[in-house]
Amino acid sequence: MVGAPSRRLGARRLVSEGVSARHASSIVGLSRRALALADRPDRDAVLRDRLRAVWRPNMGYRMAHALVRAEFDPLNVKRVHRIWKQEKLGRMKRYRKRRTGSTVPFAAEAPNQVWCVDFVFDACLNGTKLKILSVVDEVTRECLALEVATRINSSQVRSVLIPLFEERGAPRFLRSDNGGEFIARLLAVFLFERNSESKFIDPGSPWQNGYAESFHATLRRDHLGVELFHNLADAQLKTAVYRRYYNEQRPHSSLGNRPPMVAAQDWKQVAEPPAETSRFEQSEYAEV
Repeated sequence: MVGAPSRRLGARRLVSEGVSARHASSIVGLSRRALALADRPDRDAVLRDRLRAVWRPNMGYRMAHALVRAEFDPLNVKRVHRIWKQEKLGRMKRYRKRRTGSTVPFAAEAPNQVWCVDFVFDACLNGTKLKILSVVDEVTRECLALEVATRINSSQVRSVLIPLFEERGAPRFLRSDNGGEFIARLLAVFLFERNSESKFIDPGSPWQNGYAESFHATLRRDHLGVELFHNLADAQLKTAVYRRYYNEQRPHSSLGNRPPMVAAQDWKQVAEPPAETSRFEQSEYAEV
């Protein structure tokens, strides 16, 4: 059903085109008195503009609510849903996942225990084929690396992992499929020297590397499926921007609608013990 403000707007357009006010009112189903009334100010104008600003292709209203909730607290998700439908913004596509066989082996219980690595493929407008290596922490869901190139071998995989190991330390396991880049001796020696090792999923069991598969589905839906890459450099730049958005801003449902970087910081605070105070500092004679 069309509301009164929309009908009033339609009647005024008819009047501006030469239709009489009485005839225009009868066409849209309003009285002449209702046509003369001034429109009420839109109390959702600021929220409406903010939702348009945070919108991304295939984003759902629940994610949008998580993004703007802190700015408009308290904010009911039903209000966001109503505005979302009024603005005809994109809806999240739903996919049914089917799993058979064994579960995920060596599940991580804390950050930096298991990193999952995998490849996803795309292409540029000029025909250049893209091979993208992703490295994701299974607990915090952080995308630690998103390397875009035309070809990536085991040596390049090692080159991506070296700065990550230096910055974060070596994970206990590196989970991957049985691709040649991951089973190479070069990578096995590199991991052994750093007290880490590979854990390969069973052949034909992609769900055992489900965190990588889930991330690639999100990457495809939010980024690769909606961006046009003119060449390799353009793809590298846009993908770096998306990785930052994914880690720092995008709410993750499995993390309580927190971005991965926020979840990682929360884990770090829990892991770090509080600083011990001396007996003198705890006494009533300590200076303030």
